[in-house]
Amino acid sequence: FANTIADDDSCIRRSILCRTHKNETIDSFSYAVYKTYCRKHSLTPYVPDLGDYNEFSFCYSGKPGAYEIISLVDVLNGTVDTRTFKDCIVLVGAYAPGMQDAFNTPVNRSEQMYGVEIHANIIEAFLEEKTYHPLPSLWSAIATGLLAMLYYLILTKSQSSPDSAQTDTPVRTFGSLFARINIISGTLIGIALIAAELLAGRFLFGRGIELPLLTLPVFLILIYAFQLIGSYIEERMKRKQIVSAFKKYVAPQIVDELSQKGQFEIALGGENRDIAVLFVDIRGFTPLSESLEPEQVVKILNEYLALTTDAIFRNSGTLDKFIGDATMAIFNAPFDLDDYVYRAVCAARDIVAGSSELQDRLYKQFGKTIKFGIGVHCGPATVGNIGCDVRMDYTAIGDTVNTAARLESNAKGGQILISDTVLKRLENRIAVSEVGTIPLKGKSKEVMVYQLDEILS
Repeated sequence: FANTIADDDSCIRRSILCRTHKNETIDSFSYAVYKTYCRKHSLTPYVPDLGDYNEFSFCYSGKPGAYEIISLVDVLNGTVDTRTFKDCIVLVGAYAPGMQDAFNTPVNRSEQMYGVEIHANIIEAFLEEKTYHPLPSLWSAIATGLLAMLYYLILTKSQSSPDSAQTDTPVRTFGSLFARINIISGTLIGIALIAAELLAGRFLFGRGIELPLLTLPVFLILIYAFQLIGSYIEERMKRKQIVSAFKKYVAPQIVDELSQKGQFEIALGGENRDIAVLFVDIRGFTPLSESLEPEQVVKILNEYLALTTDAIFRNSGTLDKFIGDATMAIFNAPFDLDDYVYRAVCAARDIVAGSSELQDRLYKQFGKTIKFGIGVHCGPATVGNIGCDVRMDYTAIGDTVNTAARLESNAKGGQILISDTVLKRLENRIAVSEVGTIPLKGKSKEVMVYQLDEILS
């Protein structure tokens, strides 16, 4: 039988040495010719290293047309002297286009080689022992496993490196993924390992050793994809944790908008913005805390802070900070917020409305109750991250903040004090009672103050 084997790229690089049929070993055409030659010259036949199904790889000795070609017609007509064939191996086969006996070979991609010449190359490979020895499967598996493990360790070390985990501000969540996994060096190392395998394969191939070249790239690609997907999932989880933590300080809808933009700006510095500031404080908290157990004080304080936080977030405000038993919130920062002065007043109204239920509940539990004093003012302020590289707060500073704090300190329990600036901006949307001009600590001029009675629209 004259079968050869075409690889996936349609090139013939391998042939079959023999087959077993009815308990009889049948040699292939090329090997039968070669063994006949060996018997005639009293030579021991060469047996190549075989792979699965008795296959072997061989080296081509010549390109298409490299062997001497003689037309069979000239032989039959006597034009060719028969002594030409003395001590030669002569193959007779189709050698013309259109006879379905031409194939692709690795020696010349642009020109096919006829089957008779392919068998000539196979026979010469036997004669010169130019077949390839497959690298033992165990050695190949060990080498592939060690290189794959090395690549995995490189990617893992790169991913967990403290240097790679740190990113300069501003921090971009998806960008930090690539910084952490160090994708550029991971890609270059993978390409370098594949290139090294190809060079090693070429080197060994020139010395008659056939190295499987597909296994290692497949493993490296799988490891690369595994690490990339794993890092992406880990980054998504961490991002979710950051977003969840951030929602404890900023209104959830603002955080959602921030996260959709794909980046968190965390840098020292500020900007001038027009904002509304709300301060709320518990009246009589100090004597109350002295008459209760610490656990009870903490419970009351937590319920109060939960009430104020919910009211602030419900009106899209930003929880700036807790100052003991006081709460500070700003509106129109860090993002532009429509109708932010009105939202600040609504938050104050919601806190007072919610305090009634809280007061009743605390009185039933502890026989004590609390009331809130609230101040709201609006105007320009400096807003941003203030502090140092290792510790910073997002806050607002300036006269607007100080005025709001002074309004709150002058408010009685259950009273909401607003400035004339707030009243002018909201005009007919709120109902107020005039408190009058009162001196505010730290301000040279007295400020006209009003008590918020009702929100009309």
